[in-house]
Amino acid sequence: MKRRSPSPPPPCSAEASSPGSIDWFGILGVAAVAIAASIAGLGNAFAYDDIPMIELNPRLHGLGNWFEILTSPYWPPPWHEEHYRPITSLFFAVQHAIGAGSPVVFRLTSYLLYAACATGVFLLGLRLMPRTVALGAGMLFAAHPVHVEAVAAAVGQGELIVTLCALAMTIVYLDARRAGGVSRRDWIVLGVLYGAACLAKEQGFTLPALLVAVEVLLVRGDWRTRLRQLWPGYAALGVVAAVLVAVRFAVIGGEFSGNWTAEALDGLSPGERILTMLAVVPEWGRLLLWPAHLRLDYAPQEFVASTTFGARALFGLVLVSGALALMVASWRRAPAVAMGIAWLAIGLAPVSNILIPSGVLIGERLLYFPSVGFLLAAGAGVAVIWDRALAEPAWRRQALTAGVGLLTILGVLRSAERHRVWRNEAFLSVRSVQDAPRSYRAQRAYADILFRLNRPEMAMEAYARSIALAPRNHDWRVRNDLATRFRERGERAQEVEQLRASLAAESAQPETRGHLVAALLFLGRYAEAAREADSALTAGGTREVFEGLRAMADSAAQANAPTGSVVVRLQTGPRQR
Repeated sequence: MKRRSPSPPPPCSAEASSPGSIDWFGILGVAAVAIAASIAGLGNAFAYDDIPMIELNPRLHGLGNWFEILTSPYWPPPWHEEHYRPITSLFFAVQHAIGAGSPVVFRLTSYLLYAACATGVFLLGLRLMPRTVALGAGMLFAAHPVHVEAVAAAVGQGELIVTLCALAMTIVYLDARRAGGVSRRDWIVLGVLYGAACLAKEQGFTLPALLVAVEVLLVRGDWRTRLRQLWPGYAALGVVAAVLVAVRFAVIGGEFSGNWTAEALDGLSPGERILTMLAVVPEWGRLLLWPAHLRLDYAPQEFVASTTFGARALFGLVLVSGALALMVASWRRAPAVAMGIAWLAIGLAPVSNILIPSGVLIGERLLYFPSVGFLLAAGAGVAVIWDRALAEPAWRRQALTAGVGLLTILGVLRSAERHRVWRNEAFLSVRSVQDAPRSYRAQRAYADILFRLNRPEMAMEAYARSIALAPRNHDWRVRNDLATRFRERGERAQEVEQLRASLAAESAQPETRGHLVAALLFLGRYAEAAREADSALTAGGTREVFEGLRAMADSAAQANAPTGSVVVRLQTGPRQR
């Protein structure tokens, strides 16, 4: 594409550093802060989703499986096979091969990606605000404690890759537009980055919206001319998206948000989801502004559905309205502020659960990408008053610089402490109960750890709390997990008790009924086992399985088989995270 004469630079851009020069001092400084905030977790073992996704996933334990990785869902069996993120999965396989499965390689990779993202925030800031302010924004991003979950867990690398691609795309596009136009080579680079982001995580599909925001908010010129010059490039990005959607559909079908819904969103109408997410907005604001309290899980009863317009929803509406009003008001006078808010909105849109409910109500890792916009908007806001209210006396600038430095130090210390929480699965589970005591999932994970430590009394207390805290239509899941623990411990009578309670709450569970029949057979309760098998067949259970179990029960009863002599192992279906 031909380049036209340069567009006039947007307001504030004259104060920004030249994008042609390399500020190595700033780059190294921001990268050093990111490493300092993360390095405390270098010795951490795999924990949480890293265990099923990486440690126990044979698909990623050899580069020879590259074709299977490219043609398989992101989540491996026995979990529900959902999402399609082959770039991230291949990246995991490479790291596993380099380190022979050692977590250290994954940690170092995440830290380097994090440092690259923080550097990208600084470099983008240089194009939008004074160098000192851009440096502050980059350092605060590097030190921000809300980023720990995305960096501490290896599975968070998808977030890091998408954010890095987004920053690179925005910088390439902004530089090209300020130089006069976007060349064919620029569009190829943008297309490659876009494809990589889409194949790393679903949020990558939204990245062209950032380029549109740059065009609308940061570039000036005749609209007709711009449309005529730019539409082929945007059309090419559309083709990339369409091809990748088709590939996703071929591998996993049409899902984008996963195949299960967060408990707090389950059964809500679109209007009720809006009310619920409005009530979540203040928590987003707190986590972005002052993340003193962090937690792994925000499940019920930590955050529950909102079906009426209450105080939290009102506060959320005020925050959303205020942000939109500020974006409109700053569009002409301070476009970099508007750009930061637009980035924040684009980043939050896919996780807002408004159009499509997802499996996560609130997740700290989901704020990693939006936080770029938050810090850009904050930095650009400071840039607006930098040469006004901060011009004289000099102590005002010094005080602001000292304040940013203090916040950076506090952020590094808090992030370092939070990284140590991820040292292993057991410690993370214990800390999660402390951080989110009303989360039924945290209590359940804590109970499992206690069972492993042979503390059954404490484990049963934790499971009782989990069952009490679980939403009414989800407590049967906890009972199934407890039944599994009893089965592992050989306590089959207690297993039967929990399986019956689970089926009483949710009868349409053929797998659970199969485990119940197996437990009854082991206990020598053959008549009960036969009745349960018949119930399963009546309810439409797999005929081959339950007719076989029924035959076992009849044979054992006729032979008067002793207790414990009939052992059945069932192959279970997909598990839910």
